[in-house]
Amino acid sequence: MHSTIYPSRYDTIVVGVGGMGSATVYQLAKRGQRVLGLEQFDVPHDQGSSHGQTRIIRLPYYEDSSYVMLLVRAYELWRAIERSAGEPLLHITGSIDAGPAESWVFKGALQSAVEYDQPHEVFTGKELAQRFPGYNLPQDMLALFQPEGGFLTPERCIVA
Repeated sequence: MHSTIYPSRYDTIVVGVGGMGSATVYQLAKRGQRVLGLEQFDVPHDQGSSHGQTRIIRLPYYEDSSYVMLLVRAYELWRAIERSAGEPLLHITGSIDAGPAESWVFKGALQSAVEYDQPHEVFTGKELAQRFPGYNLPQDMLALFQPEGGFLTPERCIVA
């Protein structure tokens, strides 16, 4: 007997429905594919790499500036998913990458911000403490403030 609820054939089967798998299932289904997501645990669960209350997201990416345009698109997609789900998932708070002036983290974040014309401010440790009193960096450190940085709520994102 053929069920109309569960197809006998799928275009794609996704193994693991955590952060990446659920996004894959969602995007493929939006494109009209018959998709099956397989997960050995409940959805969401605390057994994967993206479980927990929050995950940081930012546009200037110190690891490699080539990620910036991917992240611009990710922000657009998160906003679309929020509209569809009817709840906030992407919370813009601003974010800070800090380190010695020659550190990979600071230099990489600054390079990404400049290369892709992303809004940012550079602070010394003292200036950062004046602007954001919760921070107390050593005076020889620099901080890159990214106003578009923030966090995602991964378990809500997976369900959405």
